[in-house]
Formats: sequence, structure tokens, C-alpha cells
Amino acid sequence: MKSSREVLCFDIASGGLSAARFNEELENSAYQEVAWKMPLSASSLKQAFERIEDSISHDKPAAISMSSFMHSFLVLDSNGNPGTPVYTWMDGASPDGIEAIRSVIGSGFHHRTGCHYHPMFPVFKLASEAMKNRSPADRIVSPKTLLVESLTGECVEDFGMAAASGLLNVHSADWDTDVLRAANLKASNLPKLMERNAIVGKTTSGSVVVNGSGDGFMANIGSGSESSSRIAITLGTSAAVRQMVQKPALDPSAGTFCYRATPGNEFLLGCASNNGGNALDWARQEFGTPAADYVPNREIPVFLPWLKGERSLEWNSDLRPSWHGRKADHTPFELQRSVMEGVLFNLAQYVEVIEKSSGVRANQIVLSGNGFLDPAVAPVLSALVSRDTLQPASSGLGTLRGVAVCAWRALGYDATPAIKRLLSDAAFVAPVRPPGLDERFARFKQLRKLNSEEI
Repeated sequence: MKSSREVLCFDIASGGLSAARFNEELENSAYQEVAWKMPLSASSLKQAFERIEDSISHDKPAAISMSSFMHSFLVLDSNGNPGTPVYTWMDGASPDGIEAIRSVIGSGFHHRTGCHYHPMFPVFKLASEAMKNRSPADRIVSPKTLLVESLTGECVEDFGMAAASGLLNVHSADWDTDVLRAANLKASNLPKLMERNAIVGKTTSGSVVVNGSGDGFMANIGSGSESSSRIAITLGTSAAVRQMVQKPALDPSAGTFCYRATPGNEFLLGCASNNGGNALDWARQEFGTPAADYVPNREIPVFLPWLKGERSLEWNSDLRPSWHGRKADHTPFELQRSVMEGVLFNLAQYVEVIEKSSGVRANQIVLSGNGFLDPAVAPVLSALVSRDTLQPASSGLGTLRGVAVCAWRALGYDATPAIKRLLSDAAFVAPVRPPGLDERFARFKQLRKLNSEEI
């Protein structure tokens, strides 16, 4: 008999807010989403949340929990009124903010936080001269913290979202006092830290509110990738490859990030790209979409997909896209396919770099995100990673499913067996290896290194 209990889960993303209800078997009974455009205001976020909550809460859920895009924050005054829009990974930071941290922390920033000197991290925006005039009573919160506080009155954050801010010490699992001082912040400006499965409080209707975490952490959980034996690859607007490890891997030259997930021995090692589904969408708009079984019958160019600079591996906002080997008679479909390959070459190289850093070769790759709904994408990636690649049903719900797992754990129920069933029923992605694919991948890595050295 199916359980009548359900949890209501939200995912705050760069493209909008989505929500779904899941029972204990992680079966989805309702789904709703609201799109938005950046910049995002606190009022727009709350309005979208209330709109979805009203439409999808046909009866009281057992719990409410959520995930949020990482590297995001806003500033609230002492009365809880927003003083800024929601800043995201897409917003840059002025050089003076990076320099303010570098002058105090120096080359040890990555070893201390697992982050890099790159303008996407909130710490550098907060350290900039433009934001140093904050009131001592201002509070720095993530979009998730804002919504949880609106439901419970409690200002809390989980360790994963905190780690992605660049303000958390990856070793001590607490706000880093030296980094805070360099950014003109105090711990009192920041939320209280709690586990992602912690029950924060209750809504006025009596539903339990669970803390939740960042979308990358939740995508791994919802993909059954909570150990090093599986690597999760998410292809949404951006893209990421992540492996859970039991001790921090902190080699700044590797180009990976390493975020603490919990107070215990759980860390998220990975690479993140600015150029994922957004680059694929651009290519479709520019060149059209060939049939899923389309295979170029001659050599196509290699594309470096840095339409929006890049995070991993270079952490360089100045990188730019480029074709190599493009000829005047290359067709639009050939160019579209070269863009797709460039995005997938990037992800496949991430897998190589992460496994070298962790020292663990994963047995399986698990896909999530709406970018894999294009049937042409996953088979080429499967060929590049050369191992079992799984695409679970409703792979676009991977992050929300992870939120549901955490919500059920907070309620004392382990939904892990449902994740195992999901993976056992997942489609094995048969590899498609177009002629010259491996040679183009090798060329991509060579060009990447040369391109990075020239910037």
C-alpha cells in the first residue's frame, strides 16, 4: 500500500523556482514551476514561493524542505528588509574584493575554504569596497535561508551552502574568523549553522521545515551518489561534475572545488562550469537542431565553449569561446554538434581531474538535469567517460528528489531503498562514438591548456 504522507520540496535555481511532492517511495504526485529573470529580488522570490506553495499544497505536507543554487546571497537589514538583490554565481565581484581577501589570506585561501580566487564566490562581493559600508546589524543570507526564515522565524544555514560562500573553514566546519575579518564581517552577520537534515521549526499549519542544502549536494543525493563509487553529472543552465569523498582534497592546481557537506567526514569534490545547457541552447538557436541520430560524416571543428568565461578548471572570467579547425563550408548542423561536443568534452575532462584528485575511480556515472533531455547528448558523454552511465527516470527531478530524501531522513524515514530502486530501473546510456571523437577530445584538452596559458 502506498503511503499517503508526502513531503513538499523546492529548488531555487537561476532560471526559476520549482517544487514537487514526494511520498516515502519518492514517487512524484505533483510538480510546479515558476520562471524568472535575473536580477532576482527578495520579493519576487517570496512571491514565487507563495504562489507555488498555494497551488501545490492541496493538503498539509509532512515536511517542507528546499535546495538553492549555490554561491548566492542577499543582504538584510536589522528589520529583515532586503538591501540588495539576490546575488548569484553569474554576478562578478570587483577586483578590490578579491584583493582584500588575498592581502590577508594569501595563497592559502583554497586550502582553508576549498574555494578559489574567482569573482563568483560571495566572499569577494562582500569584501568589496562597495559593500563594506554595511550596517553592523546587517545579515547575510542565502535565498534558502530567506525562505526557511519566512516559514519558521529561524535564521539558519547548512554546511554545504556555507562552504560554497567562501566564508566557511573546510577543516573546522565553522565560519572562518580570518576570512570574516578580511571581509569586514562577524559571525553575528551570518546564520546559525545546522545539519541539512535538521528540523528548523514548523509552519503555522504545523508542517515540519527541514533545513535543506545546496543544489549540487542534493543532486548527488537524489542520484544515489553519496559515496565515491558514483559520480554525479548535472547539466542544467550551467553544468557540474561531483564526487563525494571522506576527506578534503585541496590541491589548488587541480582546479577542483572541495566543499564541506556535513560536520562529519563528508566533502563534495567537484568541478563547475558556467557553460552548460546555456551553451547548448545558444547553439540550437544559432544553428538549429539536427535529428538525435545525426552523425557528421566528416571531421568537425573543436569548440572551446567559454561563452561566459569559466570556473573549473581555470577559474578565469576572461576565457572566451573559440573554434579550432573550422572551415568555410562547415554546415550549421556540424557547428551545432561541435558546440555540443565542446560542452561534453569539458564534463568528461572534469571526471578525469576529479578522479585524479580523489584517487578513486567511480564505477558508474549518474546523470541529472534537463540538459540531458536532448536524446543526442547523453550517448556521446557515455562514450567519453567509458563506463556505465545511468540516466534515471525523471532525471530532471534529481535535485528535488535529493531534497525529498533529506526531508524523509529528518522525519526518521530512510528513503535510500527507493533511490536504489530508481538506479536499478535507470536506463543504461548506450555510448555513441562518432568518427574522430577521441581524437577531438584529446585535441580539446591540448587547446584548453594552450588557451589558458595565453590568457
